[in-house]
Amino acid sequence: MMKKYNILGTDFDLDLINIFDELSAIDFSQGIESQIMALDEDLLQLSFKSGVIVDVGWYPAFEKNGEFIINRIANGCWDAPESKYSAGWNKNELISKIRTAIG
Repeated sequence: MMKKYNILGTDFDLDLINIFDELSAIDFSQGIESQIMALDEDLLQLSFKSGVIVDVGWYPAFEKNGEFIINRIANGCWDAPESKYSAGWNKNELISKIRTAIG
């Protein structure tokens, strides 16, 4: 059953068994320098009832010159994601890439 989740101020209708969301606490209206200590590898994980996982992290962690990496994991295969996307310090781009990874 789909349920509405608010991620980064945007509503998503998702069929999840679990959600971990530290990503929504990041303030994109601030410069990256003021948010650097929040930019970790473990920011958002969406675990779907289908078994798919969408995982978002900042790589390299705590580094100004990093990027968000969005992985779509199927069949528990973390070493070979089904798809992989990246986004810079742009909230709208990140939301768009998360939507794409969700499918």
